[in-house]
Amino acid sequence: MAVTAEDIKKLREMTGAGMMVCKEALHHTGGNVPQAIEYLRKKGMATAEKKAGRATCDGLVDITISPAGKSAAMVEINCETDFVAKTDQFKQLAKDLSTWALGQGTETLAAADLPQDKVEQIKQTIAKIGENVQFKRGIKLTGSLIEGYTHLGSKLGVLVELEGPDKPELKALGRELAMQVAASSPVVVARSDVKPEMVEKEKEIYREQLRGSGKPEQVIEKILTGKLDKYYSEICLLEQAFIRDPQKNVGAMIKEQAAKLGGPVTVKRFVRFRLGE
Repeated sequence: MAVTAEDIKKLREMTGAGMMVCKEALHHTGGNVPQAIEYLRKKGMATAEKKAGRATCDGLVDITISPAGKSAAMVEINCETDFVAKTDQFKQLAKDLSTWALGQGTETLAAADLPQDKVEQIKQTIAKIGENVQFKRGIKLTGSLIEGYTHLGSKLGVLVELEGPDKPELKALGRELAMQVAASSPVVVARSDVKPEMVEKEKEIYREQLRGSGKPEQVIEKILTGKLDKYYSEICLLEQAFIRDPQKNVGAMIKEQAAKLGGPVTVKRFVRFRLGE
């Protein structure tokens, strides 16, 4: 497969690596971008998914939470420009669609699930604003307590499901955790949630980086353990440094709050929508 200048530019934007090494990686992998990213990581020339998933369109992420906090819905609505995304009409459309999503019986929602009245509302919005508008995705969570947070001018949204003592402070903790997820982009809640194949892939990359170092095998294994611990601290919510106090991790912060609440607190799951991802 021929490698184009556009392919090289795309890989450079995603990894931060130089033009020539991006070209080399693409030639080595036959133009396969995911494999090229892994190739660069093994060479120590890229970080995992750096700049991947950058927003490719405009719009809003909107959240509606039920009064009791037992359920919540989040939707992503796309348009063509930030100017339109900031209009009252587009904001109202996003709110109407997240309110509709809250009333649905299914968890994952797509454009095909929209009722005719919502389809017509979108068409009317398109006619008035002169831009294409799309319902990209939606989700509804139900549980003991669902809390949400939107950030970056509603370009990023998070829902977090918690279990714990039925006290107002639990809701405040939920918002703190939603802000943590927004800021630090964890992949899973806990280390036990990481898929074995993800761990093996990381080990393979680290081993490739260490090959030729001349270090004894037992030393390499200790280094791998340290690198994996760092990996977990980046992708696992409970092991991330708490954004308000980096001297402790999120798991320790939750234990402190649980002691004040008088009972255990469990983070069941979270969902993070970033515009365009």
